[in-house]
Amino acid sequence: MTGFFRETPFPDQPPVMRPDLEKQVRRGDTTKGRAVFMACCFGLAFAALGYQMGALALTTPKEGSSRNAAELAGPRAPILDRSGRVLASTLETWEVALRPRVTAAAGGLSPDDLTALKKIFPNLDQSGLRYLVNSGKRAFTYVERRASPRQWKAARDLGIIGLEAVPRTDRVYPPGRVAAHVLGGVDVDNIGISGVEAGLSDRLSDAERMDDPVRLSIDLRVQNALHLTMSEAVAEFAALGAAGLVMNVRTGEMLAMVSLPDFDPNDRPPLPLPGSDPANSPLFNRVTQGIYELGSVFKLITASAALDAGVADIDSRFDASAPLRRGGYPINDYLGKGRVLSLEEVIRYSSNIGAVRIADLLGVERHKAFLENLGMDSKVPLAELPGPERSVGQLPAQWGRAEAATVSYGHGLAVTQLHVATAIASIANYGCRVTPTLLVSEGATECDRVVSRATSSQMRALMRVVGKHSSGRSANIAGYEIGGKTGTAYKVKQTGGYDLSKRFNTFVALWPTTEPQYLMVLSIDDPKLLDGTRLLPLAGRTAAPAAGRAIERIAPLLGLAPTDRFRPSGQYVDEVTEGGALPITLPPLTPTE
Repeated sequence: MTGFFRETPFPDQPPVMRPDLEKQVRRGDTTKGRAVFMACCFGLAFAALGYQMGALALTTPKEGSSRNAAELAGPRAPILDRSGRVLASTLETWEVALRPRVTAAAGGLSPDDLTALKKIFPNLDQSGLRYLVNSGKRAFTYVERRASPRQWKAARDLGIIGLEAVPRTDRVYPPGRVAAHVLGGVDVDNIGISGVEAGLSDRLSDAERMDDPVRLSIDLRVQNALHLTMSEAVAEFAALGAAGLVMNVRTGEMLAMVSLPDFDPNDRPPLPLPGSDPANSPLFNRVTQGIYELGSVFKLITASAALDAGVADIDSRFDASAPLRRGGYPINDYLGKGRVLSLEEVIRYSSNIGAVRIADLLGVERHKAFLENLGMDSKVPLAELPGPERSVGQLPAQWGRAEAATVSYGHGLAVTQLHVATAIASIANYGCRVTPTLLVSEGATECDRVVSRATSSQMRALMRVVGKHSSGRSANIAGYEIGGKTGTAYKVKQTGGYDLSKRFNTFVALWPTTEPQYLMVLSIDDPKLLDGTRLLPLAGRTAAPAAGRAIERIAPLLGLAPTDRFRPSGQYVDEVTEGGALPITLPPLTPTE
């Protein structure tokens, strides 16, 4: 065959001379040798790596080994409420594992063994465990990462060769879902991933302070009462969800924070799928993460800006007799009075037209600066929560008369509940800036004034008018001097514009108004009235009565006893009125309550 390739292809042509090729043939091809050498080196390297991995897999894990991340994470300090009730604690548990090869060498797992293990560990994958034992492909696998001592004892008593356990510390939450979004949770390796577990992770995992509990400002009794009331409201109004908080307006301490739907921190649900809306997940905190157009509650802020700037007073008159046009769109009032209104009446009757007139007097620059001074364009100021759970308020990118007009009654900007709570608490608290916190306050601080004491007093009086005589009267619980403001905002469609059939209803409550102590914000997402009255589901008919029920439960827990006379209905004597329901009216282009 060699001679055939050496023959001249054509007899009448001279032979082809290839001196380099002939030389390589005589000396041998070094390229091939180098390739073989490199292949051998790579093979030896992979063999060494495989041996090392196999040795690690076959080695019995010891406490503190790299396998056991939970042991490296260590225990965490307890979390207590303001009165010392346990919100989160650490318990000794077990990581139960199986060595499939060892078990296979001892005869494998019988069907009875698998059935017994499944009974002890309900989440066990029997088929997967049987396959690992029979195939011999794995040297180690977990059976249960968080087994109770009782579970491990029951599993150990089965006598399965290759079944073992390593002690670990595990986080438990006695209140369950009642304080889910406040506490957050930890992952399987005992590392904080949400809520205060993540926001205060360094403090909670400080080895030198394990015996020093973290005391939150949350009052578990108040938290439970708010959670119960909001759950009832979601069911009553067939709502998509709800969000609520209770704050001490003098210290900024958060006594309660609830977001529905919620979850059980002892059994966290999976993260939302990629591409899905995170706001639909129970892990989403509607109080600090969800940004919404909150509607007419912003009329309080518009009025306080005008009063503090001196461009208006309580008796200033504003023409609300006819609709306005801004940016090419009409601005109407729902059940408007069709006349000139005082500033007090603008707030009392929740006039959109009046709010725009006030904003015109205030001016765009002062209006914008006032909102920015209240932190509406900043991240939620709640340092105890991790950054991703604190949203930034969204103000208009460009301010003009049209933007200022819609912002005056709570549209054209999107903020969280906590933004509004912080702003109104700062206005109502004699004008001193309030910084919300989830930790027990260490004492009084110097007043950082945002409005004058006179403006604060006037705004509390306006809130009391709404709570006693207007849309907030359904939240008026006798003896507690409740002031507030309703806000009914149409929800924004994904395609743009507003969906006039869906609402986000909010009620802000302050009590007592003469000596302000507590503020509540309660919102209900897309409520419906199912009582057959065919009335519109406005905030005064949904969020306000729910807030009233919550205050009725919460106020006695805070040591506030009713003082005024009241009838069995709970209404003030001078507020029992006659008359039917409001007439059915088609909603205007812009929300008005």
